[in-house]
Amino acid sequence: MRRFLTLAALAVSLGCGSDVLGPVQTVDGNWTGTQNGYSMGMSLTQFGTNVSGTADFAGVGGGATGSVAGTFVYPNLTITISIPNLVDVTYTGTMSTSQAKIFGTLNGSGFTNLELDVHKQ
Repeated sequence: MRRFLTLAALAVSLGCGSDVLGPVQTVDGNWTGTQNGYSMGMSLTQFGTNVSGTADFAGVGGGATGSVAGTFVYPNLTITISIPNLVDVTYTGTMSTSQAKIFGTLNGSGFTNLELDVHKQ
């Protein structure tokens, strides 16, 4: 009986899962991340190597929304985020090989190599 209960508990714990998704090879979908005092959410669509969509930023100074255009050639993402009345922001990242995560940096409009990683929702 004890062995059965141990196996049952193990099966339940394995079935719970986690928030970490397995590796992906496209950037289609919703991505979010919070790091270094900033948060960013992106809704991306990929056609071949072309990427488009929207991005939302939030930080101590407020928030902003912009349009996204760029390229993704696995594992490298390079996009430009255009926000009205601001200098364009470039997000350059590398897709993780072990999970649905992009390790990236922001440059432009006051950002200089600001590390901001995002994960797929």
